[in-house]
Order: sequence, then C-alpha cells, then structure tokens
Amino acid sequence: MRILITGGAGFIGSHLTEVYLERGDEVYIIDDLSTGSLENIDFLKKDDRFRNRLFVHLDTILKQETMLELTGICDVVFHLAAAVGVQYILDNPLESIKINIQGTEKVLELCAKFKKKVLIASSSEVYGKHTHAPLVETDNIVYGPSSKSRWSYAASKLMDEFTALAYYRTKGLEVTIARLFNTIGTQVSLSNSLIRS
Repeated sequence: MRILITGGAGFIGSHLTEVYLERGDEVYIIDDLSTGSLENIDFLKKDDRFRNRLFVHLDTILKQETMLELTGICDVVFHLAAAVGVQYILDNPLESIKINIQGTEKVLELCAKFKKKVLIASSSEVYGKHTHAPLVETDNIVYGPSSKSRWSYAASKLMDEFTALAYYRTKGLEVTIARLFNTIGTQVSLSNSLIRS
C-alpha cells in the first residue's frame, strides 16, 4: 500500500511513517519543516530496508502540483501537517491560519477528487475553555476573544473538522477526524480503520 503523510517529519508523522515502513508499505512524506525536523526521520532514511520505500518531499501542502501528484499515487492520506506549538502560533499568526485552513482544504479537495481515505488530525484545543472532564464531542464550545492568538489555532482546527464533515456529507469522502491531546513519548500507536486497511 502507498501511504501519504503530510507533516511526516513531525513527532507523530515520523512514528507513523516507521509503522507503515515496518509493515512493508511505501511511505510518501511531505513536510515544509516549519515545525517538523529531518532529524525525526533520518534513522529511517538511513535504514537499507526502507531505502526504496520512503520518499520525502520538502515542500508545502499548499503547492498544488506536488499535492496533486502525491495524493493521486497514494492509497491513504494521513493529514498531520499543521502550524503547531504555542510560540509558533504567536509568532506566525497569519501563516498558521493559512496552513491550517487552506492546507486542509487542499488535502480534502484532492482526496475527494481521487476518492482516497483520509485522516484529519485535529486538536483537543477545539474544546475551548471547558474545565470539566471527560470532554465529549457533543460539548458546546466556548472560546476567548479574537484578540488572543491562542484561539485562532483552536478555531482553525475546528474549521478543519467542519470542512472534513462537509466533504463527507456532500461528496461521500471517507474521512476520519482524530482529536489529539498532548502526545508524548517515543512510540505512537494509532489503531483505526486506516491503519488496518
């Protein structure tokens, strides 16, 4: 199987890349390294077992030609690319909104065009100012003022979810949304229908 991982040089993306390479799949990564790092995947690039099955594209997901080619040849798309990290969001507010909303729209548009399954990585930030637990997807959402840049990230990830659901409802796109909380550690284990495909 051919797997496309946007943001594949990030923490989660690099671990997901390793899982699929270990399974024997081909993995295509696109990452602009704004928050990811080649150090996360260097050990995979140096592993002879993966030499002919790992393809890394240092580019933005906003580049139509690159995304068209990669989405077209892959079977499944994991869309993990996003502007992340509090300091990055505060330092790059416009770019953060643009990559999160326009980048996700591009990924969804191309997945719908080629009828590819896609996982959209969202964030626990979409829950907003809730203080109760457990949080559930049907909770109402309360954000702070738009003058606080922190909320632009939450709102952009929520917009990603709205857009993904709209593609599902209007175009029948097979989409999974994962609201990720803080991810830590050395291993990531995702068990959903996309991995088992």
